[in-house]
Amino acid sequence: MNHTELIAKKIAEVLERAGIEAAVEEGGRPEDVSSYFNVVTPDGRLLIGSRAENLFAFEYLIKRLVEKETGELGVKFLVDINGYRLHRLEELKEEVKRVAKKVRLYRKEIVLKPMSPFERRTVHTVLSEYPDITTESIGEGEGRRVVIKPYP
Repeated sequence: MNHTELIAKKIAEVLERAGIEAAVEEGGRPEDVSSYFNVVTPDGRLLIGSRAENLFAFEYLIKRLVEKETGELGVKFLVDINGYRLHRLEELKEEVKRVAKKVRLYRKEIVLKPMSPFERRTVHTVLSEYPDITTESIGEGEGRRVVIKPYP
């Protein structure tokens, strides 16, 4: 069984044990992720939770189960619920581009709200195309955020 099949199987098993009716789809992935799994379910709000905390916890659980079975650490994949993360990622990219325009216009740095590592990496990647803008991550743990600055 390859990684993709194993990950999909683990997601389905956990959802079944929790009594959640869902279908697991593998496909259209964002950059920096080897595999993307979307769980389609009417219980999406419950699985996503406030500020996607349940979704992150669910993904963490699946990653630990996959690591335990394969013995490999750091298998890169993304678990999504009803396309929430892909939609959020597109919103984030648009928001970051708007903030970059403000930084260019006012020549002042802007600090973004705390983000997950994946979201911070996305911000850095999107703004790497802007030669007059630089980014930096600051803070620790869940309070870690990105600062967008004019290039000196």
